[in-house]
Amino acid sequence: MMIELKLEDYSAVKAFFDKKQQHIPAMAVLLGSYPGRVFTDCAAAPALAVVWATGRWMYAAGEIRSAEQRLGLAAFLQSIVIPVCRLHGEQWFEIYTEDSEAWTELLMSGLEGLKVHRHMESVYEFGREKFEQLERLEEESASISADSAAARVTVDLVKFPLLEDQDEVHFEVHNRFGGLTTIGAVVRAGEQLVSVCKNNGFTVNSRYFIDVDTYAEEQRGKGYATLAARSLIRYYLGQGRQPLWETTHENKASHKLALKLGFQPVESYPVFAFVIES
Repeated sequence: MMIELKLEDYSAVKAFFDKKQQHIPAMAVLLGSYPGRVFTDCAAAPALAVVWATGRWMYAAGEIRSAEQRLGLAAFLQSIVIPVCRLHGEQWFEIYTEDSEAWTELLMSGLEGLKVHRHMESVYEFGREKFEQLERLEEESASISADSAAARVTVDLVKFPLLEDQDEVHFEVHNRFGGLTTIGAVVRAGEQLVSVCKNNGFTVNSRYFIDVDTYAEEQRGKGYATLAARSLIRYYLGQGRQPLWETTHENKASHKLALKLGFQPVESYPVFAFVIES
């Protein structure tokens, strides 16, 4: 059976997550800078661990060695994860794992009440030299296509809440998390908000993950996401922080943008997306 650790006992499982960039969200929870819950098979001598960050994202690591562990993980999903998600109106969650046959076999085995899809994602590390070349070659307006040039394009750095409202409910977040904010770069064409790039709050030491989105289909491919990402990266470089990028292998647009900004993929791993059946 999986047991939940108290904050003062999180150090027991840090060794599972402190060597890979993909585990920075888990480390943010373990270091107390991001809210979450931590579970393991054995507090005294853990062989595996699951860090549940925010409302729907889990990071699992370690070796599945026995039928008892497999039963314990399945029971964890059935008795803890599914009820908590249903309680707060969530119909899905994801588990990031190491690329191992044991994890894939367990999570793709047809768990009761769950539909699952496995896909691959990668973490990209930042190359400052290439980014600075891009900065020298492009004025901020140069990447905006001619068909949108008539609109006045502005970029602002603004504060965003660290957590969405549902995440605060999920974990009964203490005020020290509920009041925290991150920085995002907001791009507007005229009065229309077209793209946002922000630090998603998963920060460990000088590394942080960024999210970028251009909301309307018709506004994509015009350089707005590039402009937002460049602005945010530039801001955090001034604070001595290095960005990390993460995307699915199927998201060609995100991959292309990452390479343009100077990122290179360094780690790949499976992600299991679960839908809770009604």
